[in-house]
Amino acid sequence: MSAPDRAGPPAPKPSGPSSGGSSSGTVIDPIDAWMADWSAAVTRQGSALAEIDSVQDALARLYAGAGYRTVAPPHLYPAELLLDLYGEDLHGRAYLFPAAGGTDALCLRPDFTVPVALAHGGHGWERPAKYAYRGPVFRRQEAGSTRPVEYLQAGIENIGADDPAEAEAQVLSLTLEGLEALGAVGLDVVTGDLGIVFALLAALEMPDGLRAPLRRHLWRPARFQMLLDEARRPPSAPSVTRRAMIAAAADGGDALAAYAGGAGEILGLRDMADIADRAQALAQQEPEPALGAEQAELIAAVLRTHGVAGDVLSALRSLTVGAGLDLVDALDRFERRLDAMNRKGLDAEALSFDAGFGRTLEYYDGFVFEVRAASRPGLPPLAGGGRYDGLMSRLGAAQPVSAVGAMIRPEAAMAARAGGLAPAPSIEREPQPLATGRASPVAALRARHIFPTGDLVLALPSKGRLQSDTLDWFAARGVSITRSGAGRQYAATVDGAPGLGIALLSAGEIPAALEAGQVHLGVTGQDLVQERIAEWTRRVRLASRLGFGHADLVCAVPAWWVDVETMADLDDAAERFRVRNGHALRIATKYHNLTRRFFRERGVADYRLIDSQGATEAAPKNHAAEALVDISSSGETLKANHLRILQDGLILKSQACLFISRGAPWSASARSAAESLTAQLGIDVRP
Repeated sequence: MSAPDRAGPPAPKPSGPSSGGSSSGTVIDPIDAWMADWSAAVTRQGSALAEIDSVQDALARLYAGAGYRTVAPPHLYPAELLLDLYGEDLHGRAYLFPAAGGTDALCLRPDFTVPVALAHGGHGWERPAKYAYRGPVFRRQEAGSTRPVEYLQAGIENIGADDPAEAEAQVLSLTLEGLEALGAVGLDVVTGDLGIVFALLAALEMPDGLRAPLRRHLWRPARFQMLLDEARRPPSAPSVTRRAMIAAAADGGDALAAYAGGAGEILGLRDMADIADRAQALAQQEPEPALGAEQAELIAAVLRTHGVAGDVLSALRSLTVGAGLDLVDALDRFERRLDAMNRKGLDAEALSFDAGFGRTLEYYDGFVFEVRAASRPGLPPLAGGGRYDGLMSRLGAAQPVSAVGAMIRPEAAMAARAGGLAPAPSIEREPQPLATGRASPVAALRARHIFPTGDLVLALPSKGRLQSDTLDWFAARGVSITRSGAGRQYAATVDGAPGLGIALLSAGEIPAALEAGQVHLGVTGQDLVQERIAEWTRRVRLASRLGFGHADLVCAVPAWWVDVETMADLDDAAERFRVRNGHALRIATKYHNLTRRFFRERGVADYRLIDSQGATEAAPKNHAAEALVDISSSGETLKANHLRILQDGLILKSQACLFISRGAPWSASARSAAESLTAQLGIDVRP
């Protein structure tokens, strides 16, 4: 069972050289190696290997003594199976591998919970079983992240237990016992129970049209709060097109089909029945606020209740009884869990409890907990777990199945030992290609582009309208840049800017060159920088918007989706699509990072990104996707393909920009050249 991969501040880099040297490499502390940049190829051997094996063996003995049977799930799974269950956020961090035929068919396991549950279900869901596991999991991280892409987990899953409270108490007790056995000290434990919040939402009077999205977005606090705020206000007046759709729906299915068909060609896998259902739901929307102020405040009050568990239990009973709500079953389950924990020797009433905790751990739906090292805030959680009964149904269980589990990160637990880092078995790091400790994306570029030797290096687009507009922009400011050599050579000469050298790269390669510090300056699209550079403002500085190359990154849907006008509509349509079709609604794009970020902000959850490096606007017509995110200059191409931009579907207004690399080697001569160029352009291009 995986805790969230939420590390604190970046861990310090190990000292010593990071490249060159003998084949034995540089000897560093094993935990620093684990927390250091992911490209560090760490090979365990000798005493280091014996140390981590002994740690895992100790946990295995603990789990076996409590009746947990060891299982070893495969490393690779069908991508569609795992990614549809985990959701798009984890999809973006999964390692995918094409099988025969060239499709994304396999992925490395990102955790153990789903693999173990699937193995259990393969022999029958409705039976009790206890499983223990150990081994690596794999999650792709953003460029520059200090989080590892491969790390160890050791944990347990308790499935089908007759006494859920006893199972939860045992899982927490074993996890804490395991951490103590590994020598981790100063443990900070926080617990919660999402089942209480779900019970509250079920007990409050509200329209089902509000209850369902509140349940769906409990794991997304920003969207959840947005829904609460909207529910307290009277609904806004429907648009002209929405009123027309509702009127057509009232006239019957044929009238609605005619109205939708008149809006555009029928594209994708969504069907008219789905649109008709949504139209009926929208027609029944009440003119009054869906939620009263007292109800909204009660939800907020429950979610912010925290303290020691015994006091929180009393506070929640008082709060809900005073509001006339029956949450007896949920709160009795809470009390039975505390009693079971006390029987395990835990001081349960003194445990920290936060009623809002666990809201970022999707697929947990009841008891949750997390363990951190209080004295090591830079470490990720040492352990975490919780209840996931609902996931068992999604995996295929025909009847409700009790399921709770937890995992320990052995390497993090070793780092939380008394005195700080684990004592000293050494690990040898293989030589690094760059002093930064991260392989340069520009290394491949150097094989086919000649980088200039000027004091100050400026990367420019190598061809097309973007290049000609860029050259005109510099020429208008007294800097003449001329391509030299044959047409296919990537070289240029400069007049009017002493010390300036030119690197001609494709617009898509320039962000990587800026991030890696291989060039000082670069001209490319704002969309490409924000898409391809993680935390881009920390790695580059935007010196100037250049006033050309304008384009909007937008979310568009088939025009015949007359019920979908906003991102909130898309969220609801996506949830209905999954129910009807058994899989997530597909969004075609080449802008995966910007799309995920925007969809997360807008609370769209049930979707799957489909990579599109060709004509993205054709994806719905070809049944490759239901909707898309793409760059649009005028919107005419989208209209020609019977697509429509959502009212609030503008993700980014992009244009060509001049960027400055924060990571380039700014020598005295480079700074001097930048001073001269700043005076020439009237734009500050100094570091």
